[in-house]
Amino acid sequence: MITIFNRASVYIGRDMKEFARVRQTLAQEQIGYTYKVKNQMGQWTGSGTLRGRTGSLGQDSSLQYEYEVFVRSKDRDKAMYLLRKN
Repeated sequence: MITIFNRASVYIGRDMKEFARVRQTLAQEQIGYTYKVKNQMGQWTGSGTLRGRTGSLGQDSSLQYEYEVFVRSKDRDKAMYLLRKN
């Protein structure tokens, strides 16, 4: 089981295709992973959400989400090698 105490981040980015490629590579190599998706427009920062205060007109919707993929700390080096190779 991957927890906050034994995990390492191997990908942080906003590209959904790259996020999918990272997950597919790890799954093919049978490296356990977990991920987190943050919606940058929906975060509460004091007086409401960013979208609620400023709207979303003109915002690139592909940059709205931030993806982060974690593996077990002991698998980090292998995962990074495989992700760079592919």
